Amino acid sequence: MKVHFLGTSSGSPSKTRNVSATGVSFCNTKQWVLVDCGEATQHRLLASELSLYHLEVICITHLHGDHCYGLPGLIASIAQSGRTRPVTLIAPNEVIEFVRATLSMTQVELDFDLKMQSLDTLPKTSAFDFCDIEVSALQHRVPSVAYKITEVKVPKKLKIEKLKSEGVETGAHYNALQKGLDAIYDGRKLLAIDYTYPSWCPRKVVICGDNEKPSLLKPVIADIDLLVHEATFTSFDLNKVGGHTGHSDAKRICEFAKAAGVKHLILTHFSVRYHGKGMLKPLEKEAKQYFDGELTFAKDGLVIAVPEISN
Repeated sequence: MKVHFLGTSSGSPSKTRNVSATGVSFCNTKQWVLVDCGEATQHRLLASELSLYHLEVICITHLHGDHCYGLPGLIASIAQSGRTRPVTLIAPNEVIEFVRATLSMTQVELDFDLKMQSLDTLPKTSAFDFCDIEVSALQHRVPSVAYKITEVKVPKKLKIEKLKSEGVETGAHYNALQKGLDAIYDGRKLLAIDYTYPSWCPRKVVICGDNEKPSLLKPVIADIDLLVHEATFTSFDLNKVGGHTGHSDAKRICEFAKAAGVKHLILTHFSVRYHGKGMLKPLEKEAKQYFDGELTFAKDGLVIAVPEISN
């Protein structure tokens, strides 16, 4: 499982950072998930290992343009890639209306079903054949959410000692069980759930939209491997700009992450005032002062592998 940072800027792009977009890929499938799609996300994808053709689910955290303006162009490019399988778009109502209107007015024809699911009517958890996606409400100037993404295609290992102790010899039924299929041996039915276990614990990541209140994440982060959260400003700069922004500063999110026992915190969505050589140092200094766990400052093109933890 990998997290791909395609855009790490807040508000507008710069020479070094594009606006928000993050991909999540999985080791046993080419299918992947895109969280947010700022303008020119598809250009960033061209320099990544991700394939637009295999993009399965697009999740938009909120309606602000730096998180969704890239959608019409990206969807049009998917159409030109020869895609025929459905693509799911999870987004606020306003974003869905924006996509529908833009595609209609520019006469884009899709050869695949674009399944648009409004956050207003979406169940708390959506199950796909390669991952589960859980939605959690955040606090911003407009409704904003976090997406908890959990892998489900974890290879299975056989409980060899149990099979041997019950006199089940090797054969084709071993292969079936390992694939998660029930099998028949010597006239008895072997249930895959009884003779297999996951090779590792399903990996879980939370990727947040804009959020001024990290404590809202408490119900969903206890068992995660990695948290991606905005740190748009330092606390000094946020106080100077004003709390009306609806954003977090490095101090606020790092204090929360430390108290919550987050294993790995990745900060992103940096104001353009911190872009350029050496300009991120104030944010880095503040974050390291309040969080002593594994800490990463995202940059465009960064790919983070989420490690496997054995059961």
